[in-house]
Amino acid sequence: MADEWRHESEEADEELQIEPRDVELDVTEGTDEVPMDEGDEELDNQDDEMFQDDSIAAFYSHRKSVFCVQLHPNFPNPPIAVSGGEDDAAWIWNTIDGSEIAHLSGHTDSVVAVAFSHDGEMVATGGLDGRIRVWRRHGKDDEWSTWEFLTNLEGPTEVVWLTWHPRGPVLVAGASDTTIWMWKLPSGAEMNVFNGHTGSVTCGRFTPDGRRLVTGSDDGSLIVWDPSTAAPLGKLKDTDTRFALDGGIMSLCVSPDNKLVVVGGAAGGIRVVSIANLDQGGAAQLVGSFDAHDSGESVESLEFIDLIPSSAPSSQGPPAPSNVVARSSTHFVSAGTDGRAIVWDLKAGTKRGEARHEAAVTKMVVHPFTPLFSTSSMDHRLRTWDARTMQTLGTKHGFTDGVLDIAVGPDDGITQGAETGGIGAYVNSAQSKGYKLIGAGDEGVALVFRLD
Repeated sequence: MADEWRHESEEADEELQIEPRDVELDVTEGTDEVPMDEGDEELDNQDDEMFQDDSIAAFYSHRKSVFCVQLHPNFPNPPIAVSGGEDDAAWIWNTIDGSEIAHLSGHTDSVVAVAFSHDGEMVATGGLDGRIRVWRRHGKDDEWSTWEFLTNLEGPTEVVWLTWHPRGPVLVAGASDTTIWMWKLPSGAEMNVFNGHTGSVTCGRFTPDGRRLVTGSDDGSLIVWDPSTAAPLGKLKDTDTRFALDGGIMSLCVSPDNKLVVVGGAAGGIRVVSIANLDQGGAAQLVGSFDAHDSGESVESLEFIDLIPSSAPSSQGPPAPSNVVARSSTHFVSAGTDGRAIVWDLKAGTKRGEARHEAAVTKMVVHPFTPLFSTSSMDHRLRTWDARTMQTLGTKHGFTDGVLDIAVGPDDGITQGAETGGIGAYVNSAQSKGYKLIGAGDEGVALVFRLD
């Protein structure tokens, strides 16, 4: 359950005005499926024979579907990831060589959400068994290879997502039973239970400043909460026909200036909501509507993105905060099960560009300090795009089944593999300015790639 820049530009501070209107865009209809003929079978066999693997490391311990993956917030120092899967467990592992660091056990059903705390000192796992289990790093400041079990948190019936407060040891979980739970760590003390949705709470995030919690549900409702009191400060429901999204809300993101929330629906619609006046006692207001993903196809991911690149820290310098992904509040990216990734211009109220996978996009992430974003897809591939031109910067192969999640972090240039005969690691300083991509595969493996 899984990002925004704290570094805001002067543009982000400017008041963004969007006229409340629907944006009608042409949508190309998908082709109907037809039975596979002999020629298709021959082509499929050729694809098998031409299997390509671009990965530089792999993690095999799950052996069943890997549902979620996240990098340590200080990645690549340390170069670790946490992943959860159908094996009822999560693992912390080394992205350089794919070695195991810690087996996070104790669940009795699939682990569907994993999350490092803002400082990387703790990691939480959430499962369909309703349990949230928390581990803490144990050792000296420069040690990250030992983790100890901290506490088991219970309350939800099934965990849907997890998120930590961007500045403190507070954990929030959204559940299928309509509730949201919040705990204080490391004590594990329950802080609040949020009630207001009538369906599964499908998505949730803190605003970048940490002052508000925003959640969406498949009942079609969006609620902005005061985390300290669990009081709803603003709410929009599907009874407002302008806001209503068929099938409810599936995803959301919050602008870097804390003023806008973008929500994506289960049937392709997108709504933009202003929360700028909540502090003055105002209401959450619908200010934009977009319909460009194919009808009936879910909007799986939304992220704000900055089209003007800013200077990234060197691999030896301080890392970017893990919850920081953009400085600008004027452009965002949506990705859906129709295979499309679309960049939107909020000021103009129009679509800026579009890219496509051959199958559903399962997750989209923005690269820190750049106008780049990467996507994972059921077409077995990871792709990276430039939001300014929508050109593909790289396609990564190596999976034999769908890719269910993706994480991205700065590349330290360290690799281990064919170049060294699989023995030892080396550093290529010429590659240390790029990024590493980690994909979670439905076939039970997580793969690490380098974006050259």
